[in-house]
Amino acid sequence: MKTLYYVESVKQLEQSTIAFLQYIPKNIKKWELENKDFKRYVRRTVEQRQKDVIQEGMYVYAVNDGEYEIANEDPRALQIRRRYISLIEDLEQQQRELPQSTYDNISTLYTYHVNVGHGNHTLIVFQSNNNTHIWMVDCSDFDYIQHSKYNSNIDKCINHVKQNFHLNSSIHIDVVMLTHPHYDHFSGFQYYINQGLIDANTNVYINLKYNIANHNYNNLLQRLYVLGTQIIEPFTYNSNNNINILYPDKKTFHSKLSFNNQSSVYNIRFDNKSYFVFPGDLEKEGWNLMDVRKCLPYMSQTHYYAISHHGSINGHLRDGVCCRCINSVKDCLFPSAITVLMGRDKAYSGIYSPKVLADFNSRILFSEKDSLNNSCSFLEINLISGTYKNL
Repeated sequence: MKTLYYVESVKQLEQSTIAFLQYIPKNIKKWELENKDFKRYVRRTVEQRQKDVIQEGMYVYAVNDGEYEIANEDPRALQIRRRYISLIEDLEQQQRELPQSTYDNISTLYTYHVNVGHGNHTLIVFQSNNNTHIWMVDCSDFDYIQHSKYNSNIDKCINHVKQNFHLNSSIHIDVVMLTHPHYDHFSGFQYYINQGLIDANTNVYINLKYNIANHNYNNLLQRLYVLGTQIIEPFTYNSNNNINILYPDKKTFHSKLSFNNQSSVYNIRFDNKSYFVFPGDLEKEGWNLMDVRKCLPYMSQTHYYAISHHGSINGHLRDGVCCRCINSVKDCLFPSAITVLMGRDKAYSGIYSPKVLADFNSRILFSEKDSLNNSCSFLEINLISGTYKNL
């Protein structure tokens, strides 16, 4: 049986193209039954002659050193595809109408950006009318490039939140907002579910329109279905007063876009104030598809911004769509907006981009280190006072 890989992601760098491939075991039946993720990834340089073969979301055979063949019809790939289609059909029945409750009169508002290596993981914790609520934007716990788990950092952050907000042991994640289905943005879901922090009462914003058939993503969908989790599709029409979805618009959404350019962009607002924008891994094509009536007003008013695509240049550039002077996301933002860079420096060439670092200069906070370059478990920001610390 030929060696089979799933193309997790393809990254175009300045002088080369690299791909991260997920190894698919020969016997996947036991993995399907046990709901275990495939965590063996390899990094490969994509030769020019292989660019039509090594495409994101496809299955390929490794036939020779540096040579691959399309393998979408492999029985293992077809099995994963059939399971995906079935799960989407089931989850569509669990979609719910958008919750209409609005949280205002916010007395306390923090964000916690967990160091999970190459990945994104944010908790939003706030108090309204003496009640504490916890939301999440993306949820990684595993650096598939470095092959390292970061659950200890998650535990440290959760324990800190309990102490800081005087919570008992049974805390709950009320809302999860997934930007897009790359493993470095959703691998930690299973951990939170196993801890009982995500359950049937959690509202999960997850796009069911992706054209993807990936074993690990299937496992996430399976757990959400079994839990009976409430599903909300993150399109602009599902915005409310607190979670304003700037992109994508269902009318213009196209499943053939790269997964990065399908990233949902979440604008977090309280008391009619724009606190944070989370764009996932949105790149130039996605930025340019965003309705300027949603992009410019909200981006230019937000006080905090999670830098797109882990600080790479292709998540930063613009084509002057909003107005003639805009060449990068820097030009869209409120001049004094604080930026947060999640990910691991030098995870691969182009991260962090020198231009991104220069454009935002002294306005960057890092999830992996403090101002003295000391490693940390997470970054804590008090969004109301503007103070922060790495812990």
